[in-house]
Order: sequence, then C-alpha cells, then structure tokens
Amino acid sequence: ISAELSVNIDQAQVVLQDTCKRTYEVIGSKQVKCLGIGEKCAFTILAGVSVSSQALPFQAIWKGKMKVSLSHPSSPSYAEAWEIGIRFETSNTDNYWPTFGTMCSYVTNILAPYFASMKAKLNPPADQECILLLDVWSEHCSEQFRDWMKKTYPWIVLSYIPGGCTSI
Repeated sequence: ISAELSVNIDQAQVVLQDTCKRTYEVIGSKQVKCLGIGEKCAFTILAGVSVSSQALPFQAIWKGKMKVSLSHPSSPSYAEAWEIGIRFETSNTDNYWPTFGTMCSYVTNILAPYFASMKAKLNPPADQECILLLDVWSEHCSEQFRDWMKKTYPWIVLSYIPGGCTSI
C-alpha cells in the first residue's frame, strides 16, 4: 500500500481558556484579578497525516448539541477554514470528546474524500485497500464504529496502535 493511502489520526485537547489559577503577576502580589476561574473552555482537534506526510484537514469537536455551540459561518476566517476542508462539529454531548457520530463524520467528510483523490491520482487497482491507523480508544474500538466501517467503507482497513505506544 502506497504511503498516500495510509493515514494516521489522533485527537488532542485544545484549551482556549486555562483554569490552572496561574498568572503573570509578580510573585507575592496581594491582589490579582482573575476572570473565568473554573470555566474551562476547550475542544478536541482530530488531526490526520498520511504516511507520505500530507496533512489532512482538521475536525474540531465542541461540547454541545446545537449549532450555536460552534463558530458562526460569518466569523472571521470561517469561510477560508471551510474551503480547505476544516470541519467544526458538536459532540452532541455535555463534553467535547469524539463520539461515534463525529468519527463517522470525519471518515465520510475528510478521510474517504482524501483517499478517493489519492486513488484518482495514483490509479491503483480498483480493489486497492487503504489503511487508517488509530489508537486504541473506546470510540475507535467500539463494535458500532467497526461495524459501520466494514459496512460503509470496507476498503478502509483499521489498524490499531496499542495503548501507550502512540508516541513511538
């Protein structure tokens, strides 16, 4: 399988407003004004990179169940982000962790189109499989996700990286 047809994905928390109670004030100061302590503002970014070093568009997953939880399409740079394939999605839960729905959306809207464009460029055999490398995480390993992948994208092979080995 060529390097263009193998993609590794991972997720990371992105904190926009830290709640660690640290400031840049001089040590020993008596009064330090702090805003938002205890109000963590974060999201999950799902990033994919092919073995050939091509970065795929990101998926940003936000806490919430409604579109109002996301940046408005008229926000600065939103159109440019959408144009290059970045997707903003809600988790449909009370946290910003990836779910079955967000994983299916990533595969359908980002991964599968990338593989299709690479197949068109490389012209491999019609039955050429592609590889998705992903870590052993509950949503990735769920029977629901594996069954959906087998049914919807049987040509994408799931290859799991054992726990504790993602930094290798």
